[in-house]
Amino acid sequence: MTAPPASDLPRGIVGDRQLVAVQTFDIARLTSHAVPIVPETFIAVSGLGPKEDSNGSGKTSFLIAVSLLLADPQWRLDTNGGRPASGILFHPDAAGVDQTHRASPVDHGYIVGVFAHPAHPSTDPLTVWIRIATTAPYLQANWTEGMHLADATTDHERSMQADDLWRALGTRRLLSARAMSDTLYGTAPRCLTYLDTALRPPAPSLLSQQLTEMEPHAIGRSLIALSGMSHLLDEEYRLRGQALEDQINLDKAQGEHDKQLLVEEQVMGAVRARQASRDSLEDGRTAWQRYLAASYREAYALDESIAADIRAAQEAAEAAEAAERKAADRVSTLRSATDLADKERQAKQNWSDAQQISRELTQKLTEFKTRCAVLLEERSTLLPQIHDWDGSDTTTTADRLQLSQRKHVKTEQAYEAAEAAVTRAEEYLHDVEQGRCGTAGRAIDLLSEHGIPAHGLLDQLDLDETARPFWEPRLAPWNDAVVIQPHHEDRARALLHTILPGTQIVICDPQRGPLPEGIRSSLNLTRFLTVLQERFAPTADGADVHDRALALTVTGGFTAPLAGRETRLQQARRQLAEAKTRATEAANALMATSAGVTLAQTQHTAAQAAEKLAQLKAEENRLQTDVDKVDARLVKAKRTEEQLQEVWEHAWGEQHGHEQGLATAKLELDVAKKELRDRRSTLTALERQRTKAAAPQWQNLWGATLDAAIRQLADIPDQAQAARPAALRRQAEYALRRAYEHYGVDGAPGADVGEDLREGERTTRSLAEADPGELPVRSFADAAFPLENRLAGHRDQDEVAAARITRDRQTRGQAIDELTEGAATRNNTLETLQDMIENHLESLLTQIGAAFNDLDLSSEGYGAKLEHHSVRPQGASDWHWQVTPRWKRSRNGGYVSYRENANSAQVKVHAIQLVLAALLADNQSRGRVLILDELGNSLGETNRKDVLAALRDVARDQHLTILGTCQDSVLADAADVCGELLWFTHASATDITNQPTSVWAFDSNGERTQLTEDWITAGRAHA
Repeated sequence: MTAPPASDLPRGIVGDRQLVAVQTFDIARLTSHAVPIVPETFIAVSGLGPKEDSNGSGKTSFLIAVSLLLADPQWRLDTNGGRPASGILFHPDAAGVDQTHRASPVDHGYIVGVFAHPAHPSTDPLTVWIRIATTAPYLQANWTEGMHLADATTDHERSMQADDLWRALGTRRLLSARAMSDTLYGTAPRCLTYLDTALRPPAPSLLSQQLTEMEPHAIGRSLIALSGMSHLLDEEYRLRGQALEDQINLDKAQGEHDKQLLVEEQVMGAVRARQASRDSLEDGRTAWQRYLAASYREAYALDESIAADIRAAQEAAEAAEAAERKAADRVSTLRSATDLADKERQAKQNWSDAQQISRELTQKLTEFKTRCAVLLEERSTLLPQIHDWDGSDTTTTADRLQLSQRKHVKTEQAYEAAEAAVTRAEEYLHDVEQGRCGTAGRAIDLLSEHGIPAHGLLDQLDLDETARPFWEPRLAPWNDAVVIQPHHEDRARALLHTILPGTQIVICDPQRGPLPEGIRSSLNLTRFLTVLQERFAPTADGADVHDRALALTVTGGFTAPLAGRETRLQQARRQLAEAKTRATEAANALMATSAGVTLAQTQHTAAQAAEKLAQLKAEENRLQTDVDKVDARLVKAKRTEEQLQEVWEHAWGEQHGHEQGLATAKLELDVAKKELRDRRSTLTALERQRTKAAAPQWQNLWGATLDAAIRQLADIPDQAQAARPAALRRQAEYALRRAYEHYGVDGAPGADVGEDLREGERTTRSLAEADPGELPVRSFADAAFPLENRLAGHRDQDEVAAARITRDRQTRGQAIDELTEGAATRNNTLETLQDMIENHLESLLTQIGAAFNDLDLSSEGYGAKLEHHSVRPQGASDWHWQVTPRWKRSRNGGYVSYRENANSAQVKVHAIQLVLAALLADNQSRGRVLILDELGNSLGETNRKDVLAALRDVARDQHLTILGTCQDSVLADAADVCGELLWFTHASATDITNQPTSVWAFDSNGERTQLTEDWITAGRAHA
């Protein structure tokens, strides 16, 4: 029976000793100066880095070294061999060392710790050495009683001394990374940490204060670990593994037994099959003998019966032959009369011809009458169309219609052209109103779409009447020019160059100036107009302008004003009015020609109707004459048809009577012939049956008398069924086939059964295929001989194999029974242990919940609790303890889950309270070390002080050591409550290593201080 979980855990070689000092060699930038540790207190860890704050000071490197020394479970040394730890060794690049120092990376380093009893430190101290390397083995541990330390004067000398001290430890107590934790510190973790380092995978934990990122089962496992109870789950997992292994062994043995049974069953199956084959052969032989006896008995009885039937059949055949001769004479007499059929066929043909003539005449008469009805209907349709006929013929009306249609087409085209002109005039007026005529209008639209304002040049100029003769020829070439502001020139030119090449762009003047005389404009165009005036001078007669430099003359003489918005609007409106007038005139002309076409079409249709009516009248006269003629012919044809029908009916009556007499005579003859054939067939069949009965041959096969056969069959129970030859033969064939099948000969093609058995199988098949009532060609003995020969050779081997298999099965059965009993015992033990562990952890989590509530209330909270339940494992899975922290956010509020939205500081406070509650519930925390990185960040002043004070109290009351890194904002509050302050200094980025670690502390145990005094002060300038 498994004992209940012990309260005093195995604590390894270190036992109850506490860590009192640490020394590192070639670990990051840390020096080899020893650092004292005051146990059972809260130790604040901070420092000064190159940037005037604690970052980069080396404090985290020291905490990593302590966690490795104490085998923190998060390093998973039992699985990775300590390989991630090699990243803590000094490396110039990682340490940020300037290349001018020519520092080289190290391939190994050491972490040394001194452990002493709390009451009498100097009585039995212990020194633990950890060697970390960049190659396998990556981490090893060794230990020795007493003080085994490097205390040389300089850092270099101490590093050289460290290698000698490591070698001096020897290999007798050398520990691998896997064995280090259990051997030195026991099953309960000596150190629990949260470190923000890339050397190992990050994971949410209570120590990291990442409470909301943890699942309930992760919180449960973390609390169990913090309280030192993880060994219980480990022990359960180990015992469960043994139970699973026992079950696997049982399953394996059972599987092997089942496999062996299959093998043995194959052997025993063959043995049983051969015995079954022997039994089937014996059954078949008996059935075969009975089959021969029954066949002879039936053959004898059948032979006697058939002999009597033959005599009766001979007498019946003679009577049938006389009746057949009489019927044949009467048929011959009737066949001599042959002229009646010819007369009937000729009369029928004459009547059919008369019927065809009547049908043809009736069809023709129907066609003429139908055509008359069509003409009458067509006439009624045409009569209304001639009311408007003026007497003209169709040629004249067709010419008139064609002439009016040509006039209509011309007026229709003129109307469409007038409407198109109105549309163009309206569009032109709209463009003038919008200032977007012609090419200039398209350019203005394009520029506007891209946010560039533009104007048509001529649209923005107004000319006095006196200035028109000179300025209109000058401006005419610029009819499509656009005006833009100077700052839009580049963008406008790029757009128009791509889409509207050839566009004229006029740039406004930056400042407004006087315009030439006779011109007005709202735009600044002084420069453009002045240059235009200078280059284009009036000709001598004043009618045109001429550019001497270009040798270019632009003619004048514009009848309407060319420039000015209002002037161009008036012109556009006048053009639109004129176009609408022309469109109205074209519409009136179109209506007149449409009426002419309608009148001409009506006259032409009337002329065509009058002409058609005359044609219909002539056709009606012709059709009436044809109808009268056909009607007279049809009356005569009907009369002839009736006469010929009467002639045929008389001839048919005579012929039909003769045929019935002949058919009756033939039928009587057929009946007589059939009767004769049947009698002769019956006689022949009886003779064949007597031959087939083969009574003499069956007697020969049976080999005895009829009385002997009757006696052989007398002991068969069911004489009505079982004594029949076919049934007896089927019994013999079935027994023979089963005998071969039991031996493994099942007729499968290609099976390797030997030629002798194959021949026996073929003989068996031929017996089954033969008719049971016929004499057998091969006997039962012929088919059974190959199998009987084989079975005789197996008899002794079968008896030996059966005895051996029976003995082996008994032996394996006993072994399986023993394994089954062992597995059941192991499962019962496991279940008992699980019950005890569950009760113990239930009590532990209840204690932690109570401590959690007390800590929350003491920090002016409103109360907290833990909800927990156990999820027992199935198979090899982990045992999950689902733990959900809840706390009140107001005095009268309910308990809220840790995953509900809350401020991060409150969540961190409760995470730390959970850690402390777990530690308070642990009655074996002496000597343990808790390491917290970035302690107190994001906490308010009040919360921070409460948390720090709680850490101090828990460290003191639970006899554990808590190391916490403190940023600058936390250090002042930490200094008020800590029992020791470690200060790491890396003042400049150019320094290869840190300065010696500074320590401020007080230890009330003077014996412990004296134990490490010389070692601590070695190599320090102020010592």
